[in-house]
Amino acid sequence: MAQKHDIELLRSTLKDRIMCFLDIPKYQLDKSTSFFSIKSFKKKAILIPPDSKIHQFYFINNGFVWILNIAEEKEIISDFIEPNSFFINGYMLFIGLPNLNYNTVLKTTQCLVADYNVIENLSVKNLPIKHLSRKITESYYTSYLITNYNKLFLLADERFDIFTNNIAA
Repeated sequence: MAQKHDIELLRSTLKDRIMCFLDIPKYQLDKSTSFFSIKSFKKKAILIPPDSKIHQFYFINNGFVWILNIAEEKEIISDFIEPNSFFINGYMLFIGLPNLNYNTVLKTTQCLVADYNVIENLSVKNLPIKHLSRKITESYYTSYLITNYNKLFLLADERFDIFTNNIAA
């Protein structure tokens, strides 16, 4: 019974986050979140390994995901995904090629996870869900643009300050 309570609590958080993007009727919101299940990852676990083709849609409940590459035996962190954020591997899903980087959890992390194809099929049949998908994609892309700009023009400690200030906000 505790598991059912936990998933409903997490889905409630997911619904609240979705409503920040778009006001969706309750029955559609309930249906779209019903496909998500809980997945927990231990510190430094690899969420999506390189060369994989995992087609999942994640909602980070707690913990952090970092996206990194390894080059010349150095870890190069390209992005952090914080709690209450959506996460997909866009490169893999949109381009169709295997994942290029490590999508790793920084500390013990709990996510709600759904099969991307299920969500995609739901959005084809449901205009508000399709609109929601577009709004989330826009938000994700905006974040990507800002992150890339910051990588080009800010020092690492400046980028980290921005990241920690955004979490506190």
